[in-house]
This record gives sequence, structure tokens and C-alpha cells, in this order.
Amino acid sequence: MKNQYIVQMTDNRLIVIYHSDTSGIVMRTFDNGRWSKPIPVAPDMQENFTLSTDDRGTLYMFCRNNSGDMHLYRQQRGEWSSRVMLENTENKQPKLHAYPMIFGNRMSIIYSHSSGGSGTLMLRRIDEHGKWHTPITIDSYTPINGDFSVQAISPTHHLLFYAKKNADSANSHAIGHSIGYVETDPERVTAFNTIYSTNQRITDTSFLVTNSSIHALFIVKSMFSTQVIYRKKSGANFSAPIVIAEAPQISNCLLMFVSGKLHAYFMSGGQLASVTSADFGETFSGVSRCTNKFCVSPVKSAYISQIPMDESTYFVRQLFVDRNNAADIQLLPDMYEDFYPLPAAASADTQPAAVPNSAAASQKPIHEELALLQDKLDIAQMQLEEKERRIVKHMHAHNDEKAKLLEKIKQLESNLSGLQVIQQPTAPNPSANTRKYPLMIV
Repeated sequence: MKNQYIVQMTDNRLIVIYHSDTSGIVMRTFDNGRWSKPIPVAPDMQENFTLSTDDRGTLYMFCRNNSGDMHLYRQQRGEWSSRVMLENTENKQPKLHAYPMIFGNRMSIIYSHSSGGSGTLMLRRIDEHGKWHTPITIDSYTPINGDFSVQAISPTHHLLFYAKKNADSANSHAIGHSIGYVETDPERVTAFNTIYSTNQRITDTSFLVTNSSIHALFIVKSMFSTQVIYRKKSGANFSAPIVIAEAPQISNCLLMFVSGKLHAYFMSGGQLASVTSADFGETFSGVSRCTNKFCVSPVKSAYISQIPMDESTYFVRQLFVDRNNAADIQLLPDMYEDFYPLPAAASADTQPAAVPNSAAASQKPIHEELALLQDKLDIAQMQLEEKERRIVKHMHAHNDEKAKLLEKIKQLESNLSGLQVIQQPTAPNPSANTRKYPLMIV
């Protein structure tokens, strides 16, 4: 698995679409409490594809075949259709990454040409008659742990995040990175907005665009250490950078809002670690190690929600998945209880008609029966483990609250005892009103 998207559909179904070395681009759905088997979508397409959606629930996928031609796939009412958008007229096949902005019957694409560790970002529009307009050069860029990333605010308003190499003016041999973004509509782009610039290497980034703010998490690697740094923009300017963690080896950073709290995750020393902000990124807790079960080989997957998101519930643009299992989605199912759709109860009119045992055996081989039962058992076990983790979490929270209350009661009892000692009557002291020296009357 080399590229993956997780989609929460308007009907609350969960879909994963990913590239497989053996089957091309495939899809699995989470329905009735279990994952389906992989369904081929584009068997002959390369791994570098992008997925987007519109406000009507249609999925769009941009990908290239082995000849270098660019195809657009569209899913409507559960059916996929495709058409060739650009034919490769050159003998060479440069690495190409494209993201479509689709609005009505028109479309623009953001795409890249890269070679030798650097490339150029372009914007090109196609009108309703199928005519491609002259490309617009956006900027030069340097891929960091992948390629550029795009987050949509509306069908015609997108933020394009990328990195650029920059030379340190004091040392022409030292090359560092600048990360930032441009805002783009189907025909224009703004100037580059710098989020952070350094003469060190930036090895990973995670951006979270909500309805009211931009959050950036990135990893800066120096010769002796690695830092996780956070910045946010909720007004005209970005906040001051906050170093939220430092260690010899840090990788795989990720941001998400869950239940009003901002969570920053990263891998440190082979373990998942996190910090939390309860005040929208103003301050963060100390670093804590995640004790829940976590996959051995985590990679980041793009998350698309057709259901409106909000910081008070959850706001997510990326999730961790297991590199070797596309359906093993990490973190959010544990933190957000309604992430997985509830299994639909089978209605009477959808139940299969009763057949004799011999006929049933002939219609469905025993190994398929066993596989289905095993799937149900796995899902039930997963749901049980999640419930047990939540119970343990609530018990720990209850014990912490109980300890705080006992400490408060102890402190109040101590204060009360002190007040009682002060208020006890004392015997009169004859010398209390006697001055050491007589008054001098003038």
C-alpha cells in the first residue's frame, strides 16, 4: 500500500481507496459492521493518484496509466466511470501529481512537474467545452516526505501547501527549507505565505485547515536533535512558533481536533507520543506516550469527510493507518466514538429465504461461511476492546477526580482546625496593658 484516502460519505459509510502493487487502485467499504473485500477501481493505474469530492457526494479521482495519460474517474450512485483528460505526447514520463478543483461542469487542476528533488507547481483550467487554457506557473517547490498538499475550503477556494529550498545568506553551502501556502481559485493564485523558514531540514509536515483557522505542525531536524514545532493562524498573522517536543529521532507528525481539543501526534523512539491543547493551540500539555494498541508500521492517510466537521466534535484532514493493512485505521476510532458507522439491522424483506440445509451448503461453500463468521468475530472483538479501553479511561479519570476531592477535603479540615485554635478564649494577661515605658505628657 503506497497511497490511500479515507472517505466518510454523506450516508455515513466509510470507504478506503488505496493503491496496491498487485491490483492497482482498489476500494473497500465499511458496511454492516465489517470491511468488504478489495474491489478493483482502476487496475492499470499508477500509484500517484489524488481523490477529491464535491458538495453533492460525488467522488473524483485523478490518476495516470502506464503510458502516462491522465484519467479522471468519477463515482456517482456507487458506479465508477472514467475518461482521458490529457494524453502523454512525450516519450518520457515525468513524475506528475495532480489535484482537481471541480465546480459545475468546469474544472481546473493543480499539478506538478518534478525531477531531481525539485519541481514546478502549475495551475491549468479547462472550460465547459473541453478546451484547456494556457497553464499558469505558481511556484517552484521541493517535495517533503511526499508531495504538495491541498485542502479545500469551498469548491472554488483551496489552500495549496508546499515547501521550498532556501540558502542561508551567511553560509551559501547550508540549505534549509521554507514551508507555506498560496490561496487559489480556478483561475488565480496569491503570493506565497511563509509559515516557517529555517536553515535546517524540515522532514515532515501536517496542516489542518478549519473554517476559522490554519494550524501547522512540522518537524525540523538539526545535526544533534529533532524538534516538533507548531504555529497557527486565526487572524491576520501566524502565532509565534512553539516547540512542543524535542528528541533525537522524531517522525510522522499529525494534527486533529477531537471534542474541542487540539491533538498533535508524532513518532518518537519508535513509539507514538502526543501533546494536547485545550485552548485552541495557545498552550500545550507535556508530552505523553500513547498506551493504547498502535500499529507497527504507521503511515499517514488523507481523510475526506462529506459530513460537515467542527472543532467541537472532530476536525481531521489526515489519519494514521497500518502500512500493511489499509483497513487498520488508527486513533480516531478510539477517540471519537461515532467514527465507525453503526451496523445496519437487517430488515425482514432483506433476509434470504429459508432453504434446506443441503441447498444452503451448495449455494455457499463452508470456507465462505467461516470467513464471514471470522470477520464478524474480529469486528466484535475490536468493538469490545474499544469499550474496555473507554471503561479503563473513565475509571482512571474517576480515580484522579476522587484523589483530588480527598486532597481538597484534607486541606479544608486542616484549615478548619487552625481556625478553631485561633478562636479559643485565653486567660487575661495582667501585663498586657502595661507599657514598658511610661507615657510622656507634654
